Amino acid sequence: MPTIKDIAKRANVSTATVSYVINNTRYVSPEKRERVERAIKELNYVPNAVARGLRVRRSKVISLIIADIANPFYPDLAKACEETAKKEGYTVTIMNTNDEQGSLPKAISQLREGTVEGLIVTTALNTDVPFLEQLLQEGYPIVLAHRCPEMDIDTVMADNFQGGFEAANHLIELGHAKIAFMRGVQHSPIDATRTLGYKKAMELAGFHILEEWLPTGLANYEKSYQECMRLLELPKDKRPTALINIGDIGALGAIDAASDKGLSVPDDLAVIGFDDLFLANLRSVQLTTVRMPRFEIGQRATERLIEKMKNRTDSRKLQVTLPVELIKRKTCGWKK
Repeated sequence: MPTIKDIAKRANVSTATVSYVINNTRYVSPEKRERVERAIKELNYVPNAVARGLRVRRSKVISLIIADIANPFYPDLAKACEETAKKEGYTVTIMNTNDEQGSLPKAISQLREGTVEGLIVTTALNTDVPFLEQLLQEGYPIVLAHRCPEMDIDTVMADNFQGGFEAANHLIELGHAKIAFMRGVQHSPIDATRTLGYKKAMELAGFHILEEWLPTGLANYEKSYQECMRLLELPKDKRPTALINIGDIGALGAIDAASDKGLSVPDDLAVIGFDDLFLANLRSVQLTTVRMPRFEIGQRATERLIEKMKNRTDSRKLQVTLPVELIKRKTCGWKK
């Protein structure tokens, strides 16, 4: 863990100057203050007094950090967090990161400042692992919800590998061999595990996956629309007859792209999404999708975080994987 001496050396100032900046006790020139603050940020330094205070402080506030506040996936998860926290006398604040690299350290500054007591993080990318590991070493209560990077941390998530496998296997059972998988955010464990499930199903069926069948749609409408248009412009021998999108919103973009190409869903292109948002079950959509247990993820994550905040000596690392369910509707040709 970095010390005041490390900060002073990095900023080329005295330890006294570093102390003045941290405690705001004396005037420090803007130029020196900027160097010190930059060194603190680069070394992820937490003043010992703050760290000691956080271990005993009870702000009764939880911060829920989400990837995209505009994504309809998160309201159910957030509702579960809020309802569960309220029963225990806690309030929940929500912070948004847009799933951008480097945004998580900025978003959780409240934890270091002591204004929140614990974190539920839904937006951890693999690139965030070193930062999260340092926070854990410093004793901060953190639970990951819907994300599972490769690290020893409390996690509540859905079985994303199984979701990718079941989606692809359903299409294979319907007779499809040319199946595209439209991926999500780079460096996301969710993207990686769902893609692995898809690849495993294709491998077991003996089907080769073309590089063109793995475009990045980012789970959003516009990008997925554009990528689907490109897929549908491939030569007939390479053009997919089925597509799995990593999110329902992206799947809607793919459906509209097929329509604008004069193609029929599911006759010319079968489509599957992920999440089972309310839009998926609209009569005009009827999207086949992999249902994610959003409310239960939020509920279980909040319960675990509160346990950790009440018992700071609890060193267990619980990793909960919840089952998913393939919901069969009309975009794959399935009928009740």
